[in-house]
Amino acid sequence: MKIAVLMSTYNGEQYIAEQIDSILAQEGDFDLELHIRDDGSKDGTINILSRYEEEGKLRWYNNENLGPAKSFMDLIFSCGEYDLYSLADQDDYWEKDKLAKAVKSIGEKTSPALYFSNAMLVDSRLESLGSVVYKKSPKIDFKTVSCAGGLLGCTMVFNNALATLLRDKGMPEIMVMHDFYIAQVCLCFDGDIVYDDACSMKYRQHGGNVVGVSYGLWGKIKSRFSEITTKQRVSIASQAKSILKLYGEDMSKEKKQWLDSVAEYRKNIFTRIKLAFSFKTRYINFNMGLKNRLSILFGNR
Repeated sequence: MKIAVLMSTYNGEQYIAEQIDSILAQEGDFDLELHIRDDGSKDGTINILSRYEEEGKLRWYNNENLGPAKSFMDLIFSCGEYDLYSLADQDDYWEKDKLAKAVKSIGEKTSPALYFSNAMLVDSRLESLGSVVYKKSPKIDFKTVSCAGGLLGCTMVFNNALATLLRDKGMPEIMVMHDFYIAQVCLCFDGDIVYDDACSMKYRQHGGNVVGVSYGLWGKIKSRFSEITTKQRVSIASQAKSILKLYGEDMSKEKKQWLDSVAEYRKNIFTRIKLAFSFKTRYINFNMGLKNRLSILFGNR
């Protein structure tokens, strides 16, 4: 079995060598190849990548700054064909059996399939912050994911059937984030999503995170308030429109109708109320549900 690990880098010199080493130390019955796209780093990241490439440990390239979402998608389109594809951030630390767990979960599936797991929150020195990303199992049904996303991309592993779906249609015009988009496309075609509650990696939280999570009571309060009251730069409506443009003719009538409602939810107060208080969405807990429903009601999601 061949696995491509895909990493997008940007000014990651501080932690990237530690992360690369943890990826290369993976144990299991598979062949691993590490592909990295640098998204315009201005620090010493490319010097580190060049050193690893000279040692034959990875392949890397760079081009224009695309942002993390399109940079990861560019990797998927350009890396070649593998049995499984794993997404990796530049500043985390993988447990040695991370990929082996994914292989066991979805390695034999021939229809679109995606695996993701829990992760331990750690500080810049990889010391535990006493928490994990998911305290309860996340909701992974099509309708909830379309409104909430919520799958931790840096733990994601998906198969070639899903990669082919993504490649066949090319780069979407708009994505909230690559992991949200990939999960949504998987569910549009009744793909399997498998969640593993065991922590497969250490999710490093530090001042330079491109994407992170809030932790601690005050951090969560500030984050929730901001998400409710601030209009997102890319909305769930815009992403739904992108998916409909690329895949609308191929998906079931029911799924298309639901994505139509997400795509048009900002149209007026009635469409916002209808989506915000839909009984068809099932959020992970009351607080997350309240946050998502209010942000949709205000047209900010």
